[in-house]
Formats: sequence, structure tokens, C-alpha cells
Amino acid sequence: MEIYQIDEARETQDGELVFTHANIILRGPNDEFFYATVKDRASASFSVDVSTLQVTPILSDNIWPQYLPHLSVAPSPPPPNSYVKELGELFYDDTAATQQLVSLILHETNICEILKKHPHPNVATYLGCVVQDDKIKGLCFTRYAMTLKERLKMETPFDRQRCIEEVENGIRHLHSLGLVHNDIHPSNIMLDEADHAVIIDFDSCQHEGDKLGNKAGTKEWSNVRATHARRENDFFSLAKVKEHLQL
Repeated sequence: MEIYQIDEARETQDGELVFTHANIILRGPNDEFFYATVKDRASASFSVDVSTLQVTPILSDNIWPQYLPHLSVAPSPPPPNSYVKELGELFYDDTAATQQLVSLILHETNICEILKKHPHPNVATYLGCVVQDDKIKGLCFTRYAMTLKERLKMETPFDRQRCIEEVENGIRHLHSLGLVHNDIHPSNIMLDEADHAVIIDFDSCQHEGDKLGNKAGTKEWSNVRATHARRENDFFSLAKVKEHLQL
């Protein structure tokens, strides 16, 4: 058995994201998968004796949805300027959302299908799903240079006002399609090589008026009292981003 993927889990404490534990996905010799947690951070030098871990088997039917004929399939291999959001194992943990993982992935895939039919320069370009053994293993998008969070760490200036206007344009496009993103924040906003803003990550996106599920926003950027997908959810988060950009 070997370590397949590691992801650090965090929770908000006093307005700050704080590390709580690391999720580990292990793969067995016959491509079976297992889940475990450790209290150590997943640094570059991270190592663990897998034989000491308390592991939980992961059934493939619980992490990868069946491919459906109406869904777009990404080019194979994916284009060099693309990014594949891998699905399934990495998002497996002991939260309530995991119990509905397959339906969550299918929901995001269907949202992306709508976006593919109605593209916008400030919304991520979806290229289709990655299919293996008749299972959806990932979602393929155009690759962008960096997140807004990463861009703000650079010393070179950029047009912050244009950035916020482009994010708003992307939000209004989603709203025109009857969709609400519900998770706008600096890590879900990408910038391309010319510093144009693009909204990404649609696992919290819902049809307007629908009840919010387990995947619904990031606490310090979202209205925690929101229970349904309303346009004001995105404008609340947009105001937070605008304040973060000191505009």
C-alpha cells in the first residue's frame, strides 16, 4: 500500500484558516483505495508508516460517478494549456458532504455543461470531463496563470479596479443563466497572463433559489446565514473581495 494523495484540512478560527489534520488517500496493489487521517502537516518532507494508520476502504462507486452520454468528454490527452481538476479520492473525508460525493460531482459536471454552452471571458472555460473505465475521473478546464490570492503576493502592480469589474461581469453572467456561484473568494478567482480575472470552482454553484448543500461557501468570505442560492450571496462575497483589494 502506498500514499496516493495528501491534502491538508483547515477550519476557520477567529477569522483565520487554521490547519486541523491531513487527509491521506492510499492505493493498494490492485488499485483499491483507502482513507486515513494524521495530525501532522503534509510538508514536502512528510512521511508516515502506512502500516500504523487506521484506514477505511473507499468503494469506487462512492467516489467516481458513472459517465452519462449527454456529458462532454475532454480531449485525450488533455491539451497542454489545460488543467484537470481530479475528482473523488482527494475530496474523500469524514464530512457529511462525502456521503453525497458522487451526486456532488455529477452536479458540478452538469453546471459546467451549462457554462460550456454559454461561455464568458470571465468564467473558466470548461473542456469536458475526463473519463476512464466509464467513470468520471476529473473535469478539464483551460489553465490560467495564478489565483488572485497568489497575485496579491507579488510586488508588481496590477489593475485592481479592472479585476473587480471583471469578477462582477463573470458573476452577472452566471446570474443571467440562473446560476449562483456561492463561493467567490481570492482562491476561486484566477488571473490569466494579461491579469484578466476568471471565476473558477463550481462545486458550490447552485441554480438560483435552490437550497444550499454541504458544499456552500467559505466562511470568512460568505454570508454564513444564507440558506438558499440567492444573487446577494455572490454580491456579499464580491464586496468582501473588493474590500480585500482596498477598493
